[in-house]
Amino acid sequence: MSEASSTARGGARAARRAERLAVKADMLPGLDNRLPLCEVMDQEHVARIDAASMHILENTGVQFRDDIALEDWRRAGAKVVGQRVYLDRGLVRDLIQTIPPRIRYHARNPAKSVDLGGRHAVFVPMTGAPYLRDLDDVRRNPTLDDLAMFHKLSHMLPALHSTAHHIVEPYDHPISQRHLRITYSSMKYSDKMFMGMTTSPRNAEDVMEMCALLFGEAFLEDHAVTTGNCNGNSPLVWDETMLGAMRAFCRRKQPVLCSPSYWEGPIRLPACPQPWPN
Repeated sequence: MSEASSTARGGARAARRAERLAVKADMLPGLDNRLPLCEVMDQEHVARIDAASMHILENTGVQFRDDIALEDWRRAGAKVVGQRVYLDRGLVRDLIQTIPPRIRYHARNPAKSVDLGGRHAVFVPMTGAPYLRDLDDVRRNPTLDDLAMFHKLSHMLPALHSTAHHIVEPYDHPISQRHLRITYSSMKYSDKMFMGMTTSPRNAEDVMEMCALLFGEAFLEDHAVTTGNCNGNSPLVWDETMLGAMRAFCRRKQPVLCSPSYWEGPIRLPACPQPWPN
């Protein structure tokens, strides 16, 4: 074997090894699910659940501990008695139809923008961990530096499409400014889509101001750049804290995910016109 041939082979091996060891952090595209839908219930069962849900909204109602929300519901045509709002099923269906079937989330890096809705899904890291276990196998309270590291890892993982917000809770900063630090960390250490804090109306407004600085005030008018997550106090109760935060996002045309809070106690349901599925 000639010296030139041996050198060429050695160079090729080195090139292949370098390629294997190279860090590849290009984000994978959002999930476009093309598999056939798996129907776990037939249409009769779906209709029963829908009828029971509408019966609760129409006859039990939902409590809104917020004067602005109560006035909004009156203007929308709902029946309001004190703090309880009774929602006609026709009104509910009309409002649901105003929700766009798909949302385009615009990341700081346009190449990492993703779609959500319909058959489009994204992968997001979990949030709100009160503790972490470090490489020394010690369970401890997280810090802002720990959160920054998780945001960096989320940025590097190709299968994640977002850095969320407080993957862990940074206890080394006071609550009054913690939402600012968390949001800044999401913006600084990744150019992927992120979530915004909705822990209070003021905090949500601060997040919207930070988004306006990052993307531009006008851009927020017709582009989704973040999303909020608002939880009810219980399945049928909403208070002014979450509703105020929700309004802060809605004023800037930013999407909000709504979910009922986890409830451990028994829930007494009213008599239902149709039986639940077996």
